[in-house]
Amino acid sequence: MKKVAVIGLGIMGGSIAKALKKSNKYYVIGYNKPEEISDRALNDKAIDEIWDGISPLDTDITVLAVNPSVAFELFETLPALLKKGSILTDICGIKSEVVTVGEEVCKKADVRFVGGHPMAGREHSGYDYSTEDLFFNRSYILTETQNTDKEAINDLSQMALDIGCVGVTITSPAHHDKMIAYTSQIPHILAGAYMNSPTSATHNGYSAGSYHDVSRVASVDENLWTQLFLANKSDLLYEIDILIRNLEDYKDAIKSSDAARLSTIIKTGRILKERDIIINGDEKPHKFG
Repeated sequence: MKKVAVIGLGIMGGSIAKALKKSNKYYVIGYNKPEEISDRALNDKAIDEIWDGISPLDTDITVLAVNPSVAFELFETLPALLKKGSILTDICGIKSEVVTVGEEVCKKADVRFVGGHPMAGREHSGYDYSTEDLFFNRSYILTETQNTDKEAINDLSQMALDIGCVGVTITSPAHHDKMIAYTSQIPHILAGAYMNSPTSATHNGYSAGSYHDVSRVASVDENLWTQLFLANKSDLLYEIDILIRNLEDYKDAIKSSDAARLSTIIKTGRILKERDIIINGDEKPHKFG
């Protein structure tokens, strides 16, 4: 039975711990500030043991389930406490900067670092919202560089499958960040911009599925997402520029009452979405952040 430490027991870390325990393949050690969350996780049997935060960790895998700023803080002290040859991974929503620093500090400590990002989540945060099936039928991304240990990739891929993921995508940190700018970060910006309309205060009685689909991910942790947006500035600005141009196309066609142009713009979006469904499947709505 492998030993896994989960550092940070919020919605993601708590869910990883619960899913690992559900698999019956892992001994799980947890750590969280504030400490009462660790006590709750132990009481819930989401973890087997609480780490004190200062003692050496005799684990096979350690998961940093924290936001990027906390990950960088932990990089200063954590690798030296880990068993030599063990694996340290993270679940941050941006990878290039995290992987660069993580690999550097882990190499000095003779620890293997692999960047990770499970494609699951909810618009809420905190241990209260963690669940053992959060990762069911979702993808898990692992990043690979010229320094990445292949066996570590294999071990983390198996862990991803054990917590319920349907598959593992292996890519470079840079390509991860480019794709996430489009699939995750732009939808959050779109939702926030949409909710900033003064009409949002008076929509009660007039909203249904479309409103909820577009606005759902506006309800997120602003501190975390500020970090994610700024850390992925270049890729995100590229997608914002494209979105603005596309909105301008709609605006110009509507302003000029150009029905043919407007119909073409709408049709293009429909065809692209239908093609996406054919290629990637018609995913049902899910709690993805």
